[in-house]
Amino acid sequence: MLKWENKNKDGSERCAPVCIAPGCGHREMAKRNNNKNQVIVDESVRKAAELKMINNSIVTDTKVWRSSFESYKVMDQETQQAKFKAQNWMNKILNNENLHVIFTGNPGAGKTHLAAAIIFEVLEKSNYKRTVGIINFRELLEQLRVAINDDEVRKSIRGALMTEIKKMDVCVIDDLGAELGTAENPTKPTPFVIETLQSLAEARLEKATIFTSNLNSKQILTLYGERIYSRMMNGAKTDDKLSAFRFKETSDKRRNPI
Repeated sequence: MLKWENKNKDGSERCAPVCIAPGCGHREMAKRNNNKNQVIVDESVRKAAELKMINNSIVTDTKVWRSSFESYKVMDQETQQAKFKAQNWMNKILNNENLHVIFTGNPGAGKTHLAAAIIFEVLEKSNYKRTVGIINFRELLEQLRVAINDDEVRKSIRGALMTEIKKMDVCVIDDLGAELGTAENPTKPTPFVIETLQSLAEARLEKATIFTSNLNSKQILTLYGERIYSRMMNGAKTDDKLSAFRFKETSDKRRNPI
């Protein structure tokens, strides 16, 4: 065993005695301690990243936090294809492609589930270095409407919110069109809705973004206009293929869970 001959100025030992004999367990013990410390650090990083994700999000259903590719129910060829495409788009986003993905179709088909699964997988596989979040568009509008009556204050809050959304590496804009009523007979969006959505679309123009909507692409173009539609579609086309999936046959899983 070796130890320092001289102590610290305050009288304490400079470090514990160290064994340098071959086969000594000191090095193995130090290695185990280092591994334990790394586990603690990794867990702290994971929790901090997940907390930031929650704080950056506006959701109406907390079950979204349990979404994953593993828990997504494949029940037919359509859902199998949707999952395959979602995983492929996830890999592209993980590879730093500023991809825009669009899921459309009937309510409850699994659009939000797959969108959330993409960002959770990106978060985990990036070792929690990417920032992600989910913004339910209708809830965002409600919070802006109810909280603030002063136009100037609302603009200030919206500006701060858009700054946070713009900084996210990957963002889900969820349930677009729900604020207009049913997809079969949607109402015309108000100037307030158009202004808010346009701010979102422009904030995410060069960032990986996932849109979900009960509306089809024609309805999105007709209702929200060319300016917003073109910004949503920006980055959605890679290798001459559109990064979009429309559920046509899948039933509402919330009414008929499988």
